Amino acid sequence: MTKDRKVEGSNSRGAMLRRVLGAILCLGSEVAHSQSARMPWPPELPAALPGATFYMSDKSNVVLDFHGSVQDPDLVIFMAGNQYPVFPELVAAFREWIASQASHRGAKVERIFYATTPPGRLIDAMESGRLALGNFWIDVRPDALWPDVFMTGPRQQRRLLAGKHVDDWSIYARNRGVVLLVRTGNPKNIRGVADLARDEVRVAISSPVREPASFESYSNTLRAQAGAQFPEMLLKKPSTTSPAAVHHRENPQFIYDDIADVAPMYYHFGAYLKTRMPQHFDYVSLPQEGNFRDALAISLIRNAPHRAAAQAWIEFIRSDSAAAVYERYGFDYAAADERIRRENK
Repeated sequence: MTKDRKVEGSNSRGAMLRRVLGAILCLGSEVAHSQSARMPWPPELPAALPGATFYMSDKSNVVLDFHGSVQDPDLVIFMAGNQYPVFPELVAAFREWIASQASHRGAKVERIFYATTPPGRLIDAMESGRLALGNFWIDVRPDALWPDVFMTGPRQQRRLLAGKHVDDWSIYARNRGVVLLVRTGNPKNIRGVADLARDEVRVAISSPVREPASFESYSNTLRAQAGAQFPEMLLKKPSTTSPAAVHHRENPQFIYDDIADVAPMYYHFGAYLKTRMPQHFDYVSLPQEGNFRDALAISLIRNAPHRAAAQAWIEFIRSDSAAAVYERYGFDYAAADERIRRENK
């Protein structure tokens, strides 16, 4: 073989090797991307955005828990974020309801902004005056962005009362307790709370420091069904994962990414995720005995910037129209007399 042919053969083999290595690297990159891609969350915008310019990059600048525009809103709703599945349909039902209400005909409700983060973070922002999202921040002040109503449990309503943000609140709904969110097919064969203690079962659960309200909710059920120290034992397991900020987004993502096998979550989360993403999620029901249910309450912020719209929204939330939407999404609505009863203790 001549020297030229040897070089040509060597170059050919080198080119082939480079192509093979390139293909392997590309495949590895695709596999890594598929294992860590953002979950395919259903859209939650209250309305379409015709003509808008979109600028989104997975795991970089996708914002899930802020809905609508912070600029010149007609109504601002802060809430316990676990209600996020309800709101697209709820906002549509509100607009239909208010169109039939002569007493609220003057209220502007076209531009509705709502935030579905953990409620404690929103109250923190009300007290600090600013909420930071990476390189972007929102000024949280009465002359910038400020809530008109707050929809959260009594624990956080009491905090708002102590901060002189509200005068009272009324309960409108309750969740249906806790289930165990798992991957479709339930590969670890999880049947109840006791299975969370198994060495091979990786658990995702709210942090008692970063999300004390949801941790308290879930731990009440875990203690009742598996013993007083069970939540603390789970937190000490080396394989247990706790979200950085927002369990209703991060826990499903942990399961989707195969970082966790199971997460205690409210029934309405399990039902929503199983219905919307059946190829990824299922849930295991827990016994009713010792399965705690939390209330949701609504309050009017004392210095609400959009008072007429806020009062219309509160009346709507106390209506059977709102009840029908919440019940379709796995909540139980309060009786009519409880919806109007004011609490301040």
